[in-house]
Amino acid sequence: MKAPVRHLLAIMIATLVVIVSDSCTPNALQNINAITSDFVGPSGSPTPRALQVGFINNTPFRAIFTFGSYDQLNKDTLPTGFGQLRLEGNTASAQVVQPCRKTFSLGGDELIQMIDENRNDPAINITDERALVRGVNFSGAAIGDPLAAEPTEGTAEPRLFLNGVDFSCVRTDIRQTTGTGLLLFTFEQDATAPGGFRIDFSFMQP
Repeated sequence: MKAPVRHLLAIMIATLVVIVSDSCTPNALQNINAITSDFVGPSGSPTPRALQVGFINNTPFRAIFTFGSYDQLNKDTLPTGFGQLRLEGNTASAQVVQPCRKTFSLGGDELIQMIDENRNDPAINITDERALVRGVNFSGAAIGDPLAAEPTEGTAEPRLFLNGVDFSCVRTDIRQTTGTGLLLFTFEQDATAPGGFRIDFSFMQP
């Protein structure tokens, strides 16, 4: 075997080892095995569970963002049921029902890309084109101003969370047909954070 071929083969093997190692981490295994749906009769078809999601804006500025869930290992996944909000400063949202899937994203690159690339799919409903942004925009412009959804004050980096690792859809009662618990996001000003804002997260068990 020629030296260049041996070298290329060694690189391919090393890359494969890294991929396999990463996919077998405890977090990855917990996420793969995490429950997202129930099977109901008489056909035994899967029925997605649901989660509650809430947002608290502790900044004086409007927060503009997109959030949703999807199954990152499914090449045909679509973030159906995703939401978009413009949350005014120093206010909290109502709790929003979201489908339980393997990944929950707040302004993540993959989520935004999937929505944008499938915008013509009838299952994708974009209600606020200007909220389709990476992370969270914070605007100090008045409602109705052309800059009302622009990051006039700064941005927050996106956040990504894994079912079975960061949150759970496990039922606490066998009679329940949905998951339980609340994914709670809090927006804070933070001069040390990229963009000047950060997103805090907590999962509140039922």
